Amino acid sequence: MKKPHFSIIAFVAFTIFGTIIGIHIDVLGEINEEFPLPFSGDTEVQEVLDLRKANQDMKTRIEELRTEINNYEEERATENIVLKNLKTKVNENRMLAGHEAAIGPGIKITLESTLEENIAIIVQQKKYLINLINELRMSGAEVIAVNNHRITARTEVTLAGIHINVNTMPIAPPYTIKAIGNMDGFRRYVNFRTLLFDLMQGDGIHATIEFEEEMKIPALTKEKPIQFFDITGNGN
Repeated sequence: MKKPHFSIIAFVAFTIFGTIIGIHIDVLGEINEEFPLPFSGDTEVQEVLDLRKANQDMKTRIEELRTEINNYEEERATENIVLKNLKTKVNENRMLAGHEAAIGPGIKITLESTLEENIAIIVQQKKYLINLINELRMSGAEVIAVNNHRITARTEVTLAGIHINVNTMPIAPPYTIKAIGNMDGFRRYVNFRTLLFDLMQGDGIHATIEFEEEMKIPALTKEKPIQFFDITGNGN
């Protein structure tokens, strides 16, 4: 009676053990399909599971970093636009203040005496030079120089004895006025022959007019320092 009982128990035990092994092999087979590595036990299985988790964590971190990079690039793009606009504004103001050399299409007007006399006094007394500068501005001039001395909003054109000073620097005839700006405006100004040229001609001052496609005007060489005001910063 003991022998049959042992056989039944052994059969049941081997059946259960075989089922467990089969399940274990199936699990390892599924893992091997994704990670084709040799396994010898539960330690290797755990290592693969840990590796899988680490890989997933790495993917998550990569996505987080990619999002941070995109946000940073968007911020930098916006910042670059602001800085670019600010730099453009600064350059424009420097140009208007005369601190940058300029190049562009323009007109050159040379004033000289037809009587071989010093025309400084008559030019200054009748404001010929100042009026010519103002008329050129009205005709589209953006940058102006007299005998290569830059004309700005703070420029002084004065008579000092028998010569004219521009930005406190003495200049002598012939007076050469250069202006960079609207060429169509300059041509209309010359073609309509402003009364100023006729008045100068009557005083023995001849004007020679030339147009240039690429005229160069230097930066300001000397300017009085600013002493009596501060920038408020609020635009008012």
